[in-house]
Amino acid sequence: MAEPEKKVNFAGLVEWMEGRLSEHEASRVEEALARADDDTLADAAWLRKFFEATDNVLIESPPQEVRDTLEDAFEAKVRDQRKPGFVERAVGVLAFDSNMQPAMGLRAVDSQRSRRQLIFHLDTFDLAINLLARGSDRDLDLDGQILPNDRAEPELFSVQLLCDGAEQAMAAVDEFGSFTIQRIPPGGYELVLSADQIEILITPLDVGL
Repeated sequence: MAEPEKKVNFAGLVEWMEGRLSEHEASRVEEALARADDDTLADAAWLRKFFEATDNVLIESPPQEVRDTLEDAFEAKVRDQRKPGFVERAVGVLAFDSNMQPAMGLRAVDSQRSRRQLIFHLDTFDLAINLLARGSDRDLDLDGQILPNDRAEPELFSVQLLCDGAEQAMAAVDEFGSFTIQRIPPGGYELVLSADQIEILITPLDVGL
């Protein structure tokens, strides 16, 4: 019964032709080539032509002054670019809490019990957060909106709500800078807003009325 044709790994063919295999390994490749399939034989023929064509080619290093100029240009370009993965991190500062404002009359007190507004300030924008009661349910809904100033560039943020470092919910910010997270039990949280080049931390975030 004829022995089946065998295929030799391309990397193995390269090492064999470059003479980097031991005598035993080279012998095994030669035996495999004797029974190899058409694709392997074609690879071997192409490699032979390649090595024959490049055998007498010498690649010289450029003059030192050219090397120095290229290295200086490369280093200057790297300095002008941000490093891959660089993320600016900032912490929001609480600038307004409606619970700290005096209530005027019974209607105002009822309104405050069902709604609370927090505003956090950053260099390039403010973050407004409204906490809304859900009727008789203890959980609250959170409506947020990013309010950029004139210097801010538009960013596509994702929003993470964390409790003791564990993710509780996620939301995406729409084209108007708004997002919503529903059914949040009252308590202390962290809010993380992430974009390509910036990460904003809002902590502590007191979810309660």
